[in-house]
Amino acid sequence: MAKVNALNDCASPMPANSAATSPLQPRDSSVLALPALERAALFFDVDGTLLDIRPEPRDVVCDGDLRALLEQLLDRCHGALALVSGRGLDDIDRIFSPLKFTAVGLHGAEIRDAAGAERRADPRIMDHARRPLRDFVAAHEGLMLEDKGATLAVHYRNRPDLGVDALRFLLRFSPGDGLAVQEGKFVVELKHGLYDKGTAIAELMRAPPFAGRTPVFFGDDLTDEAGFNSVNHLGGVSVRIGDADVRTQARHLLADAAALRALLRGALREARP
Repeated sequence: MAKVNALNDCASPMPANSAATSPLQPRDSSVLALPALERAALFFDVDGTLLDIRPEPRDVVCDGDLRALLEQLLDRCHGALALVSGRGLDDIDRIFSPLKFTAVGLHGAEIRDAAGAERRADPRIMDHARRPLRDFVAAHEGLMLEDKGATLAVHYRNRPDLGVDALRFLLRFSPGDGLAVQEGKFVVELKHGLYDKGTAIAELMRAPPFAGRTPVFFGDDLTDEAGFNSVNHLGGVSVRIGDADVRTQARHLLADAAALRALLRGALREARP
């Protein structure tokens, strides 16, 4: 069976928006087998998980090898595969075109189910914050504002010294306005306060073709912690992509996107009749 390195199952839980400093090390050389694909429900974060992070979000595009791999997995899982991202549904579709997957966008505020029905977020929820954020970013050279409609993201990869200032500014708008702040890798986002990746995964797991399967969620960032927590509560498998130097609710670890692809290819080989 396909296997990943197991992390310490006694890892301390952390809130989805919390930074973490305590390292987690692999418990030992033991490994965990993924559930058979015909019994699995696969959930994938996009940036930093399936695809490497790029300096400009618009530069991220799915390559042909990954597209073919996902199509094979979709077939083997009988449709129980979804992308779970902070990007909007339209941006997810741009990256993976011409394919359209079951998908979660804007950290759970948008969902397209397996039947193609969509829940879209109303961008007007950000109207009162949009202009102040534009002015803040314009006044701080090196920051970049990504307006996703119902989510506003301030990227500070080019000015890491301004990360704390950006976080403090966004915190002015939550939680009294029904919004929440989500931290990530060199980004802080203002998002809908009622949804996160965990609530979205749980929602999809209640309906076909996901219902009754074992959920497996792959992610890499603070934005994925709510998803890890949800999958753990559902008795599934949570896998973090990246270095084992942060505290996380994920129970297992893979080094990078290349290691994830290798794992998935192995699972497909073993699923062949």
